[in-house]
Amino acid sequence: MSFNLYKVVIAGEGGVGKTTLTQRFLTGEFIGDTLITLGVAFYVHKVKIEDEEITLQIWDLGGQEQFKSMGVFDRYIKGAKGAVLAFDLTRMRTLLSLSEWQELVSENVGNIPVVLVGTKSDLENEIQVTENMVTEKKEELKVKNYFETSSLTGKNVENVFNEIAYEIYRENIKTP
Repeated sequence: MSFNLYKVVIAGEGGVGKTTLTQRFLTGEFIGDTLITLGVAFYVHKVKIEDEEITLQIWDLGGQEQFKSMGVFDRYIKGAKGAVLAFDLTRMRTLLSLSEWQELVSENVGNIPVVLVGTKSDLENEIQVTENMVTEKKEELKVKNYFETSSLTGKNVENVFNEIAYEIYRENIKTP
């Protein structure tokens, strides 16, 4: 078994649940009182893909506009091998802003595997984003993988990170 460390950025507007999603993945628990991420936070977690152990270095980018517009994220995104683009199912504008986040990622690392994530699926009565809207955004961004998640219930949280790890594995691990 070899050691494979891959950087993954998780990006999207502030308040969409990026940190809560990441914490649920890392701890298996819902931590509802997370603080706003200023700049970036990063975490390390191992996943097993086929016979390989993949270490994901997860860079959780704060979603505040001032960081994005100042070019602060460029250096944090450099070197990423995968990205998770997150939006809040209860706030349509967070879906619409994903084009900017995708562009920011592409400008800094080119074409890498991307997983699209709709958060807060447990807030069923507040959902504003329709399946058709997500389909259109997936096509626009040329993203094939999408998961609706709930950090509260744990729905699809592991699937998001396992999928991005698998996509990175397929693209970066060379078979002998």
